[in-house]
Amino acid sequence: MMLLFPEIDRKKTRKTVHDLLKTYRSLVRIAGEKHSPKVTAAYTFEMNGSEVEFSHKTEQMMDRKYLAETELMKIINAMNQLDSYDRQLLYDKYMDRNFTTNIAIYMKHHMSESKFYRELDKALIRFGESYESGQLLIEK
Repeated sequence: MMLLFPEIDRKKTRKTVHDLLKTYRSLVRIAGEKHSPKVTAAYTFEMNGSEVEFSHKTEQMMDRKYLAETELMKIINAMNQLDSYDRQLLYDKYMDRNFTTNIAIYMKHHMSESKFYRELDKALIRFGESYESGQLLIEK
């Protein structure tokens, strides 16, 4: 029987989430600008246009663009399950077009360096829980 809340290896889970989120900017470039989500003032992610058309290729050839679009949708769905505080931290760290340093981020949020890393760690775990129903969680 699978436990609903198994003990999570927080360090490995954070690394897995970090590794996924650090590909975000590349995914946007590969998927193309029209698949780049618009971010609202509350850091809610909205896809451009009413319907997102995905570029479907032959059954055998799922191309890089389609895979990038699919992964972006999974990330956006997970982000939108988080509260605006976590979304803002993760957006500033991994998604903002204008790449910025951790120092600039924690100064922007008026927090100490140690508080920034604690809050970021919590946001990464919550993202891991939200992504594809916990697919990124690594159990102990």
